Amino acid sequence: MQEGTQQTVRRITVSPRGIHRGALSRIGRFLREIAGVPLLVMLGFAVLAAVCLVGDQTTSVGFLNRIRALAGQVVGPDAATAALQGIATGLVTVTSITFSVLLLAVQQTASNLSPVVFDQFVRRKSNQAFLGFFVGLALFAYVVMAAVQKDTPPILGATVATGMTVVALVILLVLVHSTVAQMRPTSVIRVIHDRALAARAEEAELVARTLRASRSEHAVAVLARADTTGYVTRVDADVLARAVREAAEAEVCLHVTTGDHLCVGDVVVSVRADDPDRAEELATAVAAALTISKQRDLAHDPTTGVDELGNIAWSSGSTSKQNPEVARQALHALEDLTARWLPEEPPECATPLPVVYRDNDTDRLVDVLHSLLVVAQESHQELFGAAVLDAYTHLLDRAPALRERWREDLAAIDDLVENMPPSRRLRTAHAAFHRALADSPARVMETVAM
Repeated sequence: MQEGTQQTVRRITVSPRGIHRGALSRIGRFLREIAGVPLLVMLGFAVLAAVCLVGDQTTSVGFLNRIRALAGQVVGPDAATAALQGIATGLVTVTSITFSVLLLAVQQTASNLSPVVFDQFVRRKSNQAFLGFFVGLALFAYVVMAAVQKDTPPILGATVATGMTVVALVILLVLVHSTVAQMRPTSVIRVIHDRALAARAEEAELVARTLRASRSEHAVAVLARADTTGYVTRVDADVLARAVREAAEAEVCLHVTTGDHLCVGDVVVSVRADDPDRAEELATAVAAALTISKQRDLAHDPTTGVDELGNIAWSSGSTSKQNPEVARQALHALEDLTARWLPEEPPECATPLPVVYRDNDTDRLVDVLHSLLVVAQESHQELFGAAVLDAYTHLLDRAPALRERWREDLAAIDDLVENMPPSRRLRTAHAAFHRALADSPARVMETVAM
């Protein structure tokens, strides 16, 4: 792709979206991702407290008097305030201790697997609801206790609080069991795998609406550089479509993809057009489609999931952890992603946007798979090395495009295998890979079955 002469190319600086986030934007993200569910549950308890207060302090309505009399069989008038006080202080103590211990367990798992574990635990809606329930119930007890009148004991409030405490104890058991289940390596790997698939499905829409190579005969008129640093967490196809709608015969090339890291001054957009002024306006508009963040975002960036799985496989399979079983589980997740993405053919768009977008997700996957063979050699885990070679062999049939790539890497692969401890399992897997690489794609499954 030619970029024109130095004299004709105009260089500008642009500000992608998401750089300068104000306080309101940060608060909105905090509510949306973490605090929204707990606050809604606490609001529900606040409304329930108001209803109980009205019921306890209204003595002129017959059916309310009957309800209070019935509730008085559970919690007596003299014990109502003491019950609320005990529930409030006990819940605060139990909540603080329980969640502190659970967070320590999450932190330990995160240090063994990946920091994304902590993010998964905090953002899970069920965990947020459990936290909101405990805090909301404590808030309920304090509010009702604070509004006690001398002549109207909080019978309804104490009865409701007692019933909710029983529910809270059941939820406590569920929370402990749920946390243990969430911290299992299989669960952590599965969540990362599924979120990577969802992110790839979102990015596939962008890939389907854009070009892989330039079709323009114009020279590059504008090079746009970023004015900040961060990770590209999203590329909005709708914003791209609006930006290029009026750009007749102009073509935009995005020099970044989701997951890339930008440094100040990196080129993010180039525009091919015959009008430099119009190209400059177009580059500024297109830059608004890029969302830059200080940290990576698994929700919209599939390469984050790939790198996280690769990190788990590497650290578990290396000499630092020596846990090849977890490494194999991460390998299987990466193998499944490769089998899904490499044969993937995005739906063709009749009128694609004049935007060149470099889709490198599958390249990242193949690079990570190769790194797992490196870590198997580093840790002398010949069984894990054989598992990686089995994944190579299996993928050759699912994705014939890998054949040329692995032929280029064959010398490096053979060298890594030769430096592993010898074993029959490793020799068999290595020979099967060589046969599959030499055979036609139609015979690969027969080779694997041998």
